[in-house]
Amino acid sequence: MVFAHGFGTDQSAWSGVWPAFADTHRIVLFDYVGANETTVAQFKPERYKTLYAFADDLLDILEALNLTQVDLIGHSVGGTTGMLAAIQEPERFSRLVLMGSSPRYLNDEGYTGGFTEQDLNALFAQMKGNYYGWVSGFAPFIARNPDNPHVADQFAQTLAAMRPDVGLSIARTIFESDYRAVLANVPHPVLVIQPEHDSAVPKPVGEYFAQRLPNAQLIVLPTEGHLPHLSHPELVVNAIRPFLQHVPVDGLEPV
Repeated sequence: MVFAHGFGTDQSAWSGVWPAFADTHRIVLFDYVGANETTVAQFKPERYKTLYAFADDLLDILEALNLTQVDLIGHSVGGTTGMLAAIQEPERFSRLVLMGSSPRYLNDEGYTGGFTEQDLNALFAQMKGNYYGWVSGFAPFIARNPDNPHVADQFAQTLAAMRPDVGLSIARTIFESDYRAVLANVPHPVLVIQPEHDSAVPKPVGEYFAQRLPNAQLIVLPTEGHLPHLSHPELVVNAIRPFLQHVPVDGLEPV
């Protein structure tokens, strides 16, 4: 199983989920380029202008580890980049789990993505003007769960670990993307996990995904916020487990 994190988080976001599968799968965790100080040296704005660059990085990891028939668990943009990677090299993948993922964040005629152009312009201006001030407001807005402040705190910590100019560049790449046209090219079984109340990816996006992917099913979690793997990891595990075919493997450690 390969776990692909979303924007503003890193591999630590999966700490409540991956141990549930460690007895049956080899677990691969990684950080996308630009997610933190460890990876920022590899970030080149001219390269990462589309999500295909992140998808290529994921494929490089799978090639380096000689992995095929991967179960990909992706959150938010991590799911979208995983989907793009699966289209490019379908033999590398077995199943895809897309949690809170989106093919397009901007509203369009007949499509609810969750954001208007004015929303995105304001978001980018806030990030550029005072990145850490923006983090302090954006983290609780995305996390919701006011009764569980650790969710927003953890998200704020990893979001703040991004270099501000890199965070803004990646945010533009994500929020200005549109991959609706490639959904029909995904040949794998897909589980779409949609939080009931998601500040970043509203329920119509999850429904759109499930309707247009050739072999998809939709599960709506009764959760608040965009980070159910942080707020309710047990629900995420229970949603994923029936979708996967478990093959017991002994002696494998997380990568």
